[in-house]
Amino acid sequence: MTQNQAATARSRLDGGNGQGSLDDSGEHDVGYTMRMRRRINAMTVVITGASAGIGLELARLLSAKGARLALAARRVDRLESLNAELGGGHLVVPCDVSSPDDCRRLIDESARRFERIDTLVCNAGYGIYRSVCQTSPQEVLDLFRTNLFGTLDCVRPAVAVMSQQPPCDGLRGHIMIVSSAAGRRGLPFFGAYAATKAAQLSLAEALRVELRSQRIGVTSVHPIGTQTEFFGVAERLGGAKLPGKSPLEMGQTARQVAAAMVGGIVRVPAEVWPYRPARLALSLATLFPSLADRLLWDFRKRMDPPESPAGGATSGGA
Repeated sequence: MTQNQAATARSRLDGGNGQGSLDDSGEHDVGYTMRMRRRINAMTVVITGASAGIGLELARLLSAKGARLALAARRVDRLESLNAELGGGHLVVPCDVSSPDDCRRLIDESARRFERIDTLVCNAGYGIYRSVCQTSPQEVLDLFRTNLFGTLDCVRPAVAVMSQQPPCDGLRGHIMIVSSAAGRRGLPFFGAYAATKAAQLSLAEALRVELRSQRIGVTSVHPIGTQTEFFGVAERLGGAKLPGKSPLEMGQTARQVAAAMVGGIVRVPAEVWPYRPARLALSLATLFPSLADRLLWDFRKRMDPPESPAGGATSGGA
């Protein structure tokens, strides 16, 4: 840690902007959803799925603002390359989030290296391009093991660390869970994937209330189709090409999503929607589900995959 980062960290621990000296009884409304502004410089952020896509771009943006990062993914060579690009001062941790032991080790090593964890970003995950009935039980279990239980297995030890550390800028810690717009509405041929994202959203909503008295914020993130490895790998392994300009492919870049997430780390809202019109569209889909079905039926007719099983795809976070 540089001298400047150390001084900033001490300032954040002392309360800095005045929010750090709030009553610590745990019985009062901490108000972290109102006028919250956390400082990123010297903040410790753990990012799963940091080797590509959204996680990689988030690491770049946070590092440029002075954050201390724990970079986690399966592809260690990519993490080492990213760390070198960012100046070599971050922690690299090989981690497959489908392994509970890997998740615990990630949190333990991060806390030992940086002495606190300010934000955990649960970003790693993958999807399968296949109809629900053609997705095998084992494939569904594997999806949930990575996307849902991988999130939960990181959150549990992280909360244990956060709950014991002093507040910085008014919060002891922050959990950011990268769900999806598909968590609000299931999509044809991505039904099993959407189910994991809906489960992540439910998890975030429950945690947000449960952890409020401990001054731990929880934010869910809901990207639409993003320009990462996700769809390219799905097409290659599935032997089918998704239709252009589909609801899944609206042209958001990973950097745009990451920039919105940086804002979420600073302000700690309940939800982050990088493409805001999607939130309105999905609200209407909830109000008028039959209309949404008809629109998705037209979409489905253009994206029928081959009869042979389709493959899996990393979310840009593996």
